[in-house]
Amino acid sequence: MSQTYTVITGASSGIGQAFAYKMASEGRNIIINGRNKKRLNETKKQAKELGAGQVLAYTADLVTGDEAEKFAQYCFDKGQIENFVHCLGFGDFSAISDQAYSQIAKLTHTNLLLTMFLSKRFAAGMLDQDTEANNITLIASVAGLIQTPKSAVYAASKAGVHAFANGLRQDLWSTKIKVTCILPGPVDTAFFDIADKDGSYFENVQSFATTPEIVADKMATAIERGQFEVIVPFYYDIMNRLMRLAPSLAYRLIHMTYEKGQFRD
Repeated sequence: MSQTYTVITGASSGIGQAFAYKMASEGRNIIINGRNKKRLNETKKQAKELGAGQVLAYTADLVTGDEAEKFAQYCFDKGQIENFVHCLGFGDFSAISDQAYSQIAKLTHTNLLLTMFLSKRFAAGMLDQDTEANNITLIASVAGLIQTPKSAVYAASKAGVHAFANGLRQDLWSTKIKVTCILPGPVDTAFFDIADKDGSYFENVQSFATTPEIVADKMATAIERGQFEVIVPFYYDIMNRLMRLAPSLAYRLIHMTYEKGQFRD
């Protein structure tokens, strides 16, 4: 009888790593992916110590369609895939006037196009399995609901992930595959070391930030319950609802809070 796995991308750090540890502590078999071989192997080692069944580490940058396809094929060759949890993402919190086309393309491709392709590929593979129930979990962001200065492209890409998750759920509605979308607020991880190099963006949101462990716990519960989406922390859900009542006022207040990200001559 073949093994059953939970597949986790972006598992070398942050939310992906925390979720890998969560699954490991439950004794699950996991396949983890990341670009950094050293950090991914550290995740693998810790996951084994936490009680994971099998831990398979696949080091690769999945940014191209060929690499993404190879990864998916590797996973299905190893066994049956119960859950596909896509935590891989890329951020750049700088004014749109400072972002070159290549950076805009990278954000859009990594966060949205790759998410759509991998979701399609894993959904197709899951439908060909004899598993009784499956889940695809995608990480969007509160940024896709509540936009701030210096987040235009990132927010757009994550709003796209949210919309895609809703559409994918409709396409898979009558199948055994459930789709869960996680919308975290700022998470205190190494993600911001790259996305916010001067630290100015995270400085504005640090007091509202959560931890990857909290997000991972909420993700596990959402998957178990078959929830459509979860906003973490909960107060961003309240904020989003209130903003819909008076969007003009809300965005004026947001802009006053953040460092201005306007076009410069």
